[in-house]
Amino acid sequence: MRSLQRKQRALIKLIYEVQNETASSNQLKELSERLRGDVEAQKLYVYLMDMHAELILEEEFLAPEQWDLFSQQTEQQRTVRKLPRARKPLSHYLLLTICYLLPFTVLAYFTWYAVQPVPHTQVAVLGEMDHAMITGDAEPLLAQAPLFTGHTYQLQQGIARLLMNSGVEIVLESPAAFELLHQNSIRLYSGALAAEVNSEAVGFVVETPSQRVVDLGTRFGVHVEQDGSSETHVFQGKVVCAEKQNQQTKGNTHFLTAGQAIQLKGDGSPAVTLRTDESRFSRALRFQAQIETLEGAIQYRQEMPARLGAGDCCSSEHLALFQEQKNLILQEDVTVWKIPVAEEAATQLEQRQTIPKGTKVNVFLLHLDGPHKDAAGKDHPRVAVNGTIHFRNPVLGGFKIDPDLYATDQSFGRTDIEYDNQEFGRSGRGIDRSDKTELSPSGKQLRVAWSQRGGGGIGRDQIRILVATED
Repeated sequence: MRSLQRKQRALIKLIYEVQNETASSNQLKELSERLRGDVEAQKLYVYLMDMHAELILEEEFLAPEQWDLFSQQTEQQRTVRKLPRARKPLSHYLLLTICYLLPFTVLAYFTWYAVQPVPHTQVAVLGEMDHAMITGDAEPLLAQAPLFTGHTYQLQQGIARLLMNSGVEIVLESPAAFELLHQNSIRLYSGALAAEVNSEAVGFVVETPSQRVVDLGTRFGVHVEQDGSSETHVFQGKVVCAEKQNQQTKGNTHFLTAGQAIQLKGDGSPAVTLRTDESRFSRALRFQAQIETLEGAIQYRQEMPARLGAGDCCSSEHLALFQEQKNLILQEDVTVWKIPVAEEAATQLEQRQTIPKGTKVNVFLLHLDGPHKDAAGKDHPRVAVNGTIHFRNPVLGGFKIDPDLYATDQSFGRTDIEYDNQEFGRSGRGIDRSDKTELSPSGKQLRVAWSQRGGGGIGRDQIRILVATED
């Protein structure tokens, strides 16, 4: 019993420290681990964050009908307490009342104090923009402009990145209207956002007219229509969505994991469960991955499938581009294939170059699944696809042959992805000599023209690409 109370008190203290922006890195790590593995901790966290958001939004705070976090006594214990006992003086009961109420009073006060929004407090910075026009109080803003609480901002065109003081990165698609409530919370009136939350900012909150989204360390997107209905799509990790009606939370919560989505209208109608649809946030997700544009038969996908063996993923009619690592700092010098520049590709001999230790890179995998047999058992014909990727930063090199790809799966790939299927085992991955892959003179545009023969083979074409980051 006492052990349970100590754990609950410790969890409440952790949540309070996060709300008060005084949590240490170890405390943030501890809270993140508890929220990922403890359902009861998640429920308590949602309740306290709900209180947190209600106070920030200056809505009426309704205390729960009963606070039962510390009332875990058995029926036998309750019975024992009902036995006749000697009458105590009034001072005894007064002292007991103070002892019981004081911790909750102190907790309520400090929680209230921690979440009170200070008007016009800077909680974020406007980051990179792509053909964006964003205004606050009718004044246009430029990149690196500070963003404050107490203002409603309008993103009238383009895409913009917000860098919250908590470390959360938000990409907004126009048209959008939003208000910053706290360094770890935002209210989205309309439009779409894609959020990437690191472990230090666990608990990030997105308020919409129809739901409250509480992050548990993840990547997710929120889309709000003009009528206030909204959708939440989870790309990685977990979120908790609390239903709202007439701007008030109803108490109904939904736990979503990767691949799941939900639609809430805020009019009392039941929630609609959906599958994650990245196309709803395509502009924001590409911008988040530092990709300017895609041309031809290339499709960018935020999250990778669990298995990328031959025949496991994607149509052979297009190339799938996945981001495997973001802002990866090289721990040693890395030798890569130097992708030839277009004008010199025909005469240039194949070369390799070294990327020095300490370089920060984004890692992508470009994947073409082979022409396998269809459902009727017929062979697909030969496939030929081409396209261009416009990265925001220069391509530093890549890996294009089977040994190099397999050797770098652990260091540059995703450890939770199977790059082969058990049926075929290790099979061809690298591109052929006839597959055209070249860079523009700026090094930022990668052009490919790949093909695979028909006949029901088990091959696929892949290259792993290392691209410079914003830094």
